[in-house]
Amino acid sequence: MTLEPRSEAFIERVAEFFARLGHQRIAGRLLGWLLICDPPHQSAAELASVSGASKASISINLRLLTTAGLVERIGVPGERRGFYRLRPGAWTQDLSSKLAQIAELRRVADSGLRLLGDVPEEKSRRLRRMRDYYAFMEHELPAVIDRWLATDEAQEP
Repeated sequence: MTLEPRSEAFIERVAEFFARLGHQRIAGRLLGWLLICDPPHQSAAELASVSGASKASISINLRLLTTAGLVERIGVPGERRGFYRLRPGAWTQDLSSKLAQIAELRRVADSGLRLLGDVPEEKSRRLRRMRDYYAFMEHELPAVIDRWLATDEAQEP
């Protein structure tokens, strides 16, 4: 399948972002396409055609995106094959999983502070700042997620 240049540029921008995060570019390409494609669900063959990737690469990267909670496999009436689409609530799920990582980093920092014990403040400043930052985010982000979920925009069509 040939994409129009603007679509291709957008898909590549998403792919580059994923690559900067240490993920496979193909996962970013798949997500980029699923954000703009019509219809909003695509078969693995369609995704392979758009991305130019092998079936094995498509399978591996769809599994990664599915496990991350960004994409889901669905059935379409009258079709034998499975289709993939952006998962409803994907962005809220993404931030919620990052919140779990933030909480873990705060716990790691807490354990480091316990290890340091009663050292002077200047010796624990870097670790204390890390802990304070993550504790702040851990406290504030749930309210942000709740405010988002209360908006009309958060409701899936």
